[in-house]
Amino acid sequence: MCENNRDIINKQYKILSPKNDIVFQMLFSTENTKITKELISSIIEMKINTIELDRNKQLERKEVDDKIGIVDLRAKINNNIECEIEMQMIYSKNFISRLLYYWSKLYSNQLKRGKNYEDLNRTISIAIINDYIPELKDLPSHTKWQIKESRLYRKILTDKLEIHIIEISKAIKEYEKNKFDKRLQWMMFFDNPESMEVGKIMENNKDIKEAKDILNSISRDEKNQRIAELRLKNILDKNDIYLTAREQGLEEGKKEGLKKGKEEGLKEGKKEGRKEGIKEGIKEGIKEGIKEGIKEGNKEGIKKGIDKQRKNTIKEMLKEKESIEKIIKYTGATEKEIIEIKKSM
Repeated sequence: MCENNRDIINKQYKILSPKNDIVFQMLFSTENTKITKELISSIIEMKINTIELDRNKQLERKEVDDKIGIVDLRAKINNNIECEIEMQMIYSKNFISRLLYYWSKLYSNQLKRGKNYEDLNRTISIAIINDYIPELKDLPSHTKWQIKESRLYRKILTDKLEIHIIEISKAIKEYEKNKFDKRLQWMMFFDNPESMEVGKIMENNKDIKEAKDILNSISRDEKNQRIAELRLKNILDKNDIYLTAREQGLEEGKKEGLKKGKEEGLKEGKKEGRKEGIKEGIKEGIKEGIKEGIKEGNKEGIKKGIDKQRKNTIKEMLKEKESIEKIIKYTGATEKEIIEIKKSM
């Protein structure tokens, strides 16, 4: 073996996390339909005979202020079921609304000119999230949502709407009680593909073994490493911007609320001649003040921070000589925005 080949083999590289949505896209790409089929099958609990992956995952932006939506994986199953999967590392307050929006776009976009409503296919959205979801606090790791009659019969209105949500943090705890569940095995792989337990899983689950081999290959590429690091930085920076804006809004809200509370409390206290007036006024004032402070602080802080971070990400990708099409795909920027940033560099 020549010296150069030995150097390449011995070179250390970091295994990329499949919880990074960019890595997730690479892993379950059009070249890897077998493992994609098995992953989806384990989640929706249905045999999949055929699967066709869609290269065009970008959703159309309808309004100027809308955030462009990009799902990680879109597929047609058994020729008559539309399906999409999103991998998300951090919970956001609009998570449920955004998930429903993605489902609605996939469902409504099927109705092309000349088609009838009967041509609309069953549509499944799958969201895998690394974080806990407050709205699902007391529920298991995997929940399936449909439209049902709520009062008497719990009858399902239609099977055309189906949303699956999986919380990885809960799933790895459930795995200890059910180690043969393939869905939970996939979540263990997503959580830590290099763990000893995943090594044991791969002895019998050949699909996860194949996914690990593909992940190793993806991770060896230095370009993939740079893109994944940029994406992770972008996610963490956005979360930091949100938390900072929330803290600032909360502090301003407290100050404003205390001021309003004292004014209203004193006014009410004098009118009624009771001490309870002051207490109630302060309570209501703080409540309203915090609400307004958080709202205004979040809105302005998050907007400025995200815009700045997106520009930095575009600059980094331009320095790496990435194509405009790839930059649009990963950042949601328009071609005009990218050209203007390029001119300013």
